[in-house]
Amino acid sequence: MRLRLGRTATLILLGYSVTAIAVSGWIWHAKHNLQARPPMRVIDVSRQIEMLNREVTLYVQALSELNSPEQARLLWSRVQARQHTIQGLLRNFVSLESNFKVLELQIGQLRQMVEHPPEYLPEAELMGFVEYIREDMDIFASDVHRTMQLIIADQTRQLHRYSSAVAWLSLAMFLSGFVLLTLLILLSKQNQKLVKLATEDGLTGLLNRRSAMLQGKLLAAMAQRNQQPLALALLDIDHFKQVNDVYGHPAGDDALKMLAQVLRTYARRDTDVLARIGGEEFLLLMPETSEELAGQLCKVLLSALADTTINDTYSFKLTASIGLAVSEQGQHDFDTLYRMADVALYQAKGAGRNQLKIAEYDGF
Repeated sequence: MRLRLGRTATLILLGYSVTAIAVSGWIWHAKHNLQARPPMRVIDVSRQIEMLNREVTLYVQALSELNSPEQARLLWSRVQARQHTIQGLLRNFVSLESNFKVLELQIGQLRQMVEHPPEYLPEAELMGFVEYIREDMDIFASDVHRTMQLIIADQTRQLHRYSSAVAWLSLAMFLSGFVLLTLLILLSKQNQKLVKLATEDGLTGLLNRRSAMLQGKLLAAMAQRNQQPLALALLDIDHFKQVNDVYGHPAGDDALKMLAQVLRTYARRDTDVLARIGGEEFLLLMPETSEELAGQLCKVLLSALADTTINDTYSFKLTASIGLAVSEQGQHDFDTLYRMADVALYQAKGAGRNQLKIAEYDGF
């Protein structure tokens, strides 16, 4: 469960990081498009209007001065191509398109005036009309520039509003992610507490009876499968009721804690299982341990327990009785091994306590 919660928290943080990077990149790209493209269109339209102006002037000069129809036709094709280019740049701008159509009509009238002049069309009047068209082109270019600036301003305002919305959204995402991560951490800690309450003895910190039985069955099954030895020792404090009656229950609690510490000190292998399975009864499971080694460890425990005082407050010492059962080649299941150790424990108590008895298999 702890690993699953940690993995969930990591995935959430990774998802938020990827989202933040994607949103930042999108904002930058949108800002680049909004702020860079309209100015380029303004420059293009202004340049195209300027070139159209020059080509119209050259067209008029070609007809009036050089009197060259071929040159005039070439220049007129350039004028038409330029008009087409400007129309493409002004696409989707209805007001500017309509204004440009007026210019196109004026340029068409100019062509009729140049190619089919009246008998008495003064050159000054022709050039005046050309100048009039050029002025309209300048005004149109100004309108284009002003329109584009308004578009830029509007797009910039939209970008600012969008950026603000994204900023608030990002903040909300961060806060929600922070809250969710905090909840996951709290749930993980609560889960650890629940697991601890469900598996450990609250007083000694050793495994409780239920967890010890589950561990014992698993280890016994592994020992049977691998044909390896498994030793089980049951330890019971001698005359523990007298400790509670004479010194009080706080002294009894301290005695149980002291015994648990002795077990931790001498049964230090990671594979050993230590548990409190009753009021003053403890269990020690020793995988891959022969009867000889298990018996030696139990005797060390009895000696260490008899030599250890409870604490500075209580000067009395404890003794205990131990029943030991060993499945040398994993031939016994856990229930059988437990019954064997329990019988040996009662034998140790019946023989005078403060001693070890090793069970013998008699067809349990």
